[in-house]
Amino acid sequence: MSRILILGGTTEARALCSLLAARSIEAEVSLAGRVPGTDYPLPVRSGGFGGAAGLARYLREARIRALLDATHPFAAAMPWNAAEAADGAGLPRAMLKRPPWLPGPGERWRGMPDLAAAAAALPAGARVFLATGAGSLPAFASCRDCRFLLRQMTPPGPLPDHVEVLVARPGATAAEEAALLRAHRITHLVAKNSGGPARAKLDAARDLGLEVLLVARPLLPPGRLFARPEAALDWIEGLA
Repeated sequence: MSRILILGGTTEARALCSLLAARSIEAEVSLAGRVPGTDYPLPVRSGGFGGAAGLARYLREARIRALLDATHPFAAAMPWNAAEAADGAGLPRAMLKRPPWLPGPGERWRGMPDLAAAAAALPAGARVFLATGAGSLPAFASCRDCRFLLRQMTPPGPLPDHVEVLVARPGATAAEEAALLRAHRITHLVAKNSGGPARAKLDAARDLGLEVLLVARPLLPPGRLFARPEAALDWIEGLA
């Protein structure tokens, strides 16, 4: 067995792959789906595995010697599938997840265990910037007394009357995001605690004095956890 399998799809995964390639460490990266414009300096496998059993089979067939889960912090199923497959095969396994955001001075954050709790916490008449993706809309279907602004990069399908869609990329600065929030008279921001540098919407909410309902990440399986690609690289280089 010789290769490292990186479960990728994040900025941290790309950074780790660059470090591995620079050291000529044999590895490959698996993506749930290819994202245009994102290149990896390692061989790329696209598509799912078919659950923990399918991943375990791939680990055997591809002669993988260690598994590093660097998927998105809100990837709920894959970390557990990776743990079951790698631990069952007796392979070294670790996770690379960026640290969550923490509130600073002047920020009005309320932690939410899940989307349903966030929906229940919204007051009647709230005008909500929903920064949780189109897939989260069912959780807010019953909030007919609120108005929602949903931003996504592709045109949506049919939506409820109380949801407006903005087809656009996230603003690069807090000033851009604040202008958007003011223009739509937003009173609340609902977001997932993804962490990382892309927090302009949170800074804008702070500057405008808006309340933020921040949804907590899914529970991770027990195991070694790294916050930085360099730390994950040290672990990989230390493997026997």
